[in-house]
Amino acid sequence: MQLYPYQEKVRGLIQAGQSVILQAPTGAGKTRAALAPFIENFFDRPTGDFPKKCIYSVPMRVLANQFVAEYGGLAASFERRHRREIDVQIQTGEQPKDRQFEADLTFATIDQVLSSFLHMPYGLPRKLANLNAGAVVSSYLVFDEFHLFDPLSTLPTTLEMLRMLRNVAPFILMTATFSRKMLGSLAEWLDANVVPTDEDERKTMLDLPIERSKTRYYHWSNQVLSAENIIEKHNHRSLVVCNVVGRAQAICRELRNHPAMCDTEVILLHSRFLQEDRSAKEQRVRDLLGKTADRTHGSAIVVATQVVEVGLDISAEVLHTELAPANAILQRAGRCARFQGETGHVYVYPVENALPYKGQEAVIQLTEEWLQNRDGRRLNFVDEQALVDFAHGAFDEQVLQGVRRTTWKHRQRMQAALNGDQEAAGELVRKVTSQQITISAEPDKLLARPFSAPMFSLHPGTLQGAAKMWLEEPNSDIDGDVIWRLEEAQDNGQESDAVRYFWRPVRDKSLLRGASLIAVHPSLADYNADDGLILGQSGSFRAEDHLATDTSSKFSKGSDWVAFYRLESYEEHIRLVYQAFERITWRELENAAAKLERRAGWPSGSLRQAAELAVLFHDLGKLAKDWQQWVLDWQKLIGKPAPLGFWAAHTDYEGYSAQHVEWQKRMRRRPPHAVEGAVAASPLLVMALREQPPLFKAAFSAIARHHGAFSSSFQKYQLPTLAKTQVFETMALAPGPTSTLDPAMLRMSDDPVRTSAKMISSMFVSADDTNGLLAYMLMARALRRADQIGTAEGTKIS
Repeated sequence: MQLYPYQEKVRGLIQAGQSVILQAPTGAGKTRAALAPFIENFFDRPTGDFPKKCIYSVPMRVLANQFVAEYGGLAASFERRHRREIDVQIQTGEQPKDRQFEADLTFATIDQVLSSFLHMPYGLPRKLANLNAGAVVSSYLVFDEFHLFDPLSTLPTTLEMLRMLRNVAPFILMTATFSRKMLGSLAEWLDANVVPTDEDERKTMLDLPIERSKTRYYHWSNQVLSAENIIEKHNHRSLVVCNVVGRAQAICRELRNHPAMCDTEVILLHSRFLQEDRSAKEQRVRDLLGKTADRTHGSAIVVATQVVEVGLDISAEVLHTELAPANAILQRAGRCARFQGETGHVYVYPVENALPYKGQEAVIQLTEEWLQNRDGRRLNFVDEQALVDFAHGAFDEQVLQGVRRTTWKHRQRMQAALNGDQEAAGELVRKVTSQQITISAEPDKLLARPFSAPMFSLHPGTLQGAAKMWLEEPNSDIDGDVIWRLEEAQDNGQESDAVRYFWRPVRDKSLLRGASLIAVHPSLADYNADDGLILGQSGSFRAEDHLATDTSSKFSKGSDWVAFYRLESYEEHIRLVYQAFERITWRELENAAAKLERRAGWPSGSLRQAAELAVLFHDLGKLAKDWQQWVLDWQKLIGKPAPLGFWAAHTDYEGYSAQHVEWQKRMRRRPPHAVEGAVAASPLLVMALREQPPLFKAAFSAIARHHGAFSSSFQKYQLPTLAKTQVFETMALAPGPTSTLDPAMLRMSDDPVRTSAKMISSMFVSADDTNGLLAYMLMARALRRADQIGTAEGTKIS
């Protein structure tokens, strides 16, 4: 299909290495404009100067669900023509199908993307926290409906991330509803191009087929939204949008119980349904209101919340909506008379309070004023833009001023998060997204795989309000705690990726902040497929009765994956990891690495050289006497002694064997090796990378943190003299970077008593060195994925 002129312009800018801020009417093909450059490069220019991956960020899970279905089919058609496969996946809290961002095209919620960049990925355990940041750095980044990003956390975090990634990762920000002040300021701040460029180009949007043919009238009502209002104006297909879930549930009950609705299908859709039930509801809504639906027969009313503002490609004859900020009203109106040739009516009703739009009261008031003065008028894209400018102009300017004023403070929080401060990460991302809760009478039954339990998303404010009531007015029939917070046991820097969890009782609502999962007793909440999650109502639903059985990823949070290794030599392991680095993991990152080198002024290929050294030396700490003695002791204990003179990288271990688990408990703890290996290799790294100190720090950090993302201390170690031979033999895998290095320079022993923590700390990359930090993100991803792949290969062939 031929692209519209504005889509052609976007494609040209993106393929030329520019970044774009796009504003276009709802239903005008923004997603196609964003993905056309990536898909064309993926199939027609696979070796060109463009990222091999695309991460498409959305503010709501419903968007991710729809896009995967739509573009999965499109990708299949390209595959048939080009005989190349493009892997399309989804990564949300509800459907964590691409936890390590390994797909070619990943549709993800913005919290998943930002948390990954900040080394707090919601889809992975803490010990793997540095795995995904490199994927963000090396991808073409799309941010859809970014007007929905919260101005206090998600929006400034996204903007600061993009400032850090300038000239490294191309991006496009897209919206239908941002004021021109906001668009112009963002373009200047991010060095991006606004499309459309000026007022004349904006008016050309009216020539788009969707704009030429649709007719949409806006009406102001002085009455509060009620079932009677809806029924009075209903014909065949109506859509009702409420600001909060409780209101939507109440309106739906009124409609279902109304005698005039006996022949009308009433569907309730909001964010608090289990995936299976919500997917079925979304599909039913598409069947009734989608592009190919028969809207002239039968009768249906869909009652929903903000989940229908974006993503769902549906159209109703009549839209009833509670008053909200102008951008939300216009997004909702995009589901009325959406398709060519349709005529629709939008009715807007006053509300008693601004929830959930706290802080935007002035915007809501201006929206009401503008609509009242244009009651009954037909509005087009230019008119709608005028409404946005009127209602949001001053607010957007305040937001940008606030972002600029707090840039330093926000960056400090980002640096704290990158250093492992989970509370800081919560302020940057989770504060305004959602928190997951589950209903359980016996939450300990969920500990084996807690994130496989049925979960519901709540706005943190909603959860805080409910918890306040539950804690202040406890149920006298329940003896003991009724709210729990999931905690992850601190990782020990070892190789096993099994993660241990425990529940911490919540007796003060402040403990809810930043929690990845909250469990509440069935006396506090219930669930059913018609109404969804119901807070404050006792019920019979229990998560332990509905545990999911997906074990698709050994790195999933709470999976029942267990460690499995075979005795493998050091030399063989390094060879397999290096091969994986060359064949798979570096190819994903090389484009971003080249751009970062140009930006930082480093010699071409220097970042790859540093990454190769990190791969070659990552397990050097395992050559220590104490580590190798542990191998001998373990292999003897399990009845499989290691051969004389054998240098091991892995032992035999079967995590599913009760005997092996018991034997491991009896053994002394396996010595750590990651930071120790970085310290031992540091003289060689200094010699190879002395002209680029940031790359030395990035490589040192990648080695030290290839098992624990925030490891920083080391224990006393001693390398035997013969270890130099093992290092020399593995250095031959990359003769270029190692040609001037001599294993005799290794730091053969060290002791924290002798070497200060301050000195070791100075070798780690600093979060305030942006170029060094991005280099570390790329190296850490290349090394950790290669280590995963190489270890798996070693397990198969040993």
